[in-house]
Amino acid sequence: MRSKAFHSAVIVLLFLSASLGASLPGWPFDVTDLRDRNELVILVFGDSGTGKAGQYRVGHAMYEVCRQRGCDFALMLGDNIYDDGIEVRERSNANASYLEILEQFDRKFEAPYRSFGEFTGFHFWAVAGNHDYRRNALGSMLTYSEFSKLWRMPALHYEVPLLPDWIQVYGLHTDTDERRDLNGLQIASAKGVLCDGDTPSRWKIVFGHQPVYNSGHHRGDANEKRTRALVEGPLLRECDVHVYLAGHAHHQEHLTARGFEQVVQGAAGKSKGSNRPPKGPSPRQRHFSRHFGFSVIEVNPERIRLDFYDVLNTRENGQEFTPPAEGEIVLGHSWCGTREQIGRPEFDAPPCP
Repeated sequence: MRSKAFHSAVIVLLFLSASLGASLPGWPFDVTDLRDRNELVILVFGDSGTGKAGQYRVGHAMYEVCRQRGCDFALMLGDNIYDDGIEVRERSNANASYLEILEQFDRKFEAPYRSFGEFTGFHFWAVAGNHDYRRNALGSMLTYSEFSKLWRMPALHYEVPLLPDWIQVYGLHTDTDERRDLNGLQIASAKGVLCDGDTPSRWKIVFGHQPVYNSGHHRGDANEKRTRALVEGPLLRECDVHVYLAGHAHHQEHLTARGFEQVVQGAAGKSKGSNRPPKGPSPRQRHFSRHFGFSVIEVNPERIRLDFYDVLNTRENGQEFTPPAEGEIVLGHSWCGTREQIGRPEFDAPPCP
């Protein structure tokens, strides 16, 4: 049982949410203005929110890498709160319910990533995964942006705002099973943002939970097939999206499909599965890792770099959190390319500089 002093401290910390930038119309929280940047460094990870030692260990490794590389913001790829999202049992007392919700966010989000508060204006932009709404409390995730310095989830699908005019980043809610929120209406809305023929030189990155391709334990299941049918042709190809980021499968992977790069990052709190790479020429598997880990995207108007980090000797469970040693945070794969080299399985990328 948490003490009253703990709950009071959490509430105070959550309301101290000053950051660079201002609230956008209709959004009651701050957004950092990055429109003047000539380069962005983006942290990418998914399937994180276990509240267990593995999540804290990866969180420490992400902080250390971002401290060195100067990350600007993070993209969270769903399953942010395991196993059933925010569970609200207390419904007869508003204050007790409020404290119950805050305790879950603190244990499975704020505490593992609290050190990122040292980075001025740093935010975690989140989309929902299939585990995030099982207790039907997804509204807590949509509202929590008002109470956190770090968490940002303004809608089920949205464009990350105040980025340079040479890049777009768009988050999808990709469930096709229980809630079926990924449908033609959402795709049409996303296309209204991404299919802009007036900006052919703009990088386009889409992030969601369900991959369209992966080689792990969810390969070829019904959800992946439905996601591919709804997303790949009608959105990724038609709008010339360069990179699609997803989690759900609990491993790390880089696939080059015809027309775009598929990144799977579902190993920030869980890791499992065997590797069954594609047999044909497309998609082409460039990297696969069962280790816990995360990615960093470094992008400027001319070039994009994808880096995959392993956090060695990490397990989901543990008696206590032990920070990884320097040699246990390993850069396992790097890929660099221009727009002309994106989505070309036949392209053999030279080593990144």
